[in-house]
Amino acid sequence: MREPSPALLNGQGPLPSHWGSNGCFETMRAYHGRIFRLEQHLDRLEASARFLGTPPPPPRRQLAAQLLEALARSGLREAVVRVALIPPQGRRSARGSQPSIVVQPIQAPPPSAYRRGIRVAVVPARPPRIGAISPQAKYSARLGSVLAVQEAQLRGVDEALFMAAEGFVTESTASNLGVIRDGALETPPCSLGLLSGITRDVLFEVAAGLQVPVREVPLTRYELYTADEVFLSSTLKEALPVTWIDGRRIGTGRPGPVTQRLGRAFRRLVERELGMGRR
Repeated sequence: MREPSPALLNGQGPLPSHWGSNGCFETMRAYHGRIFRLEQHLDRLEASARFLGTPPPPPRRQLAAQLLEALARSGLREAVVRVALIPPQGRRSARGSQPSIVVQPIQAPPPSAYRRGIRVAVVPARPPRIGAISPQAKYSARLGSVLAVQEAQLRGVDEALFMAAEGFVTESTASNLGVIRDGALETPPCSLGLLSGITRDVLFEVAAGLQVPVREVPLTRYELYTADEVFLSSTLKEALPVTWIDGRRIGTGRPGPVTQRLGRAFRRLVERELGMGRR
């Protein structure tokens, strides 16, 4: 997976160019014509709008219906569904934000990336420091991630990991980070300034079902280089193995067994929740 597009890595694609700095968004994934964890995504969208002062979206049932209608009109069974809340232009208005909905074909990593793993590099963090703005709000200012994607491409790798000033590696440009060590899943705590992804939470659920211990601990380059396995997780990536970091081989240099078990269990959970096995 060489020279990936910023849209693939950042999970953004075409969004309105005129939405203000307090615009917010969500990226969802549809499997077999149904959106996975729609309610959790809408929870986060509403929370982001409240935090950023963005005028609220339409009532939840109305917005959910609009998303499902847009997905049905697209004719896509496997799709990315993005919704952006656009604040009213000009003078302050009592009306809510106008939702902009985009449905696209899946731009997920190719199957070869899951068979071989990807290469990443650690770069200095460019997002605002912790406390400047909550990392739990998905807001429109994504320049730090865009620049990190460009740096990853210049280094000839597939993705970039952010390292905070304190020396802890936090997340990638649009994914959470997981490390497998001695059979346990380790991941940075959100208190370090990273977004608690919905896929991250689902992987915690499936890890419990597989009796894989989960630990939220700060991770440095040392913990990454000496890990048994490393992976990234997001709505589009699910659980994507990382086999090289900063030119160093991770573990055996191939996707590890625990990451693969988590990925398969994630897919089984999706199938159960969306009733895909009964179709």
